[in-house]
Amino acid sequence: MSRYETEDEQVEAIKSWWKKNGTQLLSALLVIVIAISGWRYWTNSQYIDSANTSSLFEALQVNMQRGTFGEVSREALKLIQQQPDSPYAVGAAMMYAKYSLDKGELEEAIAKLTWITENAKDAQLRNTARLDLARIQIDLQALDLAQAHLDFLMKANLKGAGKSVLDYVSGLMAITQSDFEGAQLAFKRVIENDKTEANLLGLAQIQLDDLAQ
Repeated sequence: MSRYETEDEQVEAIKSWWKKNGTQLLSALLVIVIAISGWRYWTNSQYIDSANTSSLFEALQVNMQRGTFGEVSREALKLIQQQPDSPYAVGAAMMYAKYSLDKGELEEAIAKLTWITENAKDAQLRNTARLDLARIQIDLQALDLAQAHLDFLMKANLKGAGKSVLDYVSGLMAITQSDFEGAQLAFKRVIENDKTEANLLGLAQIQLDDLAQ
């Protein structure tokens, strides 16, 4: 029997994992931590079905933490393909995106994050994926695509830590456009936001110091 009986519980489990393990994707700072203990890994079948989707996700989680996600990456793809309506499919897509980024496979990461924006039922998870997409596309100089995501998120009226991440990525975008004054204002908003996570606070300060030189 699945440990998580409702979709809300499944979504919160994914958010908890992403907060703890998705730090290489900057916008993981958006995610609310919901402590979930006592996860157990078990499986009696090589097939993905409604009875063992939760357990499969936990197995993917364990392998991601151990750095052996490549060994179960096919199972992650099966979960996404065969259970697309399950919140765990979104979690699998997030892990696959992180795995792809770690390997330098940016296009694959973009594909999985885009899938999340189109399929996740939870708005916060969709916004998280959009922020990650914007950050990657800025690095790739795909600025029109990045700006489209930022414009969408501006209208979403993000609050707290989510707003600080959006401001930080907006500052990076401003730098690419040689709008250094706009970048300074964005990074200052990050620093002035009392919900900004400590690591992001440090990054924003570094950016401000560089702009002041």
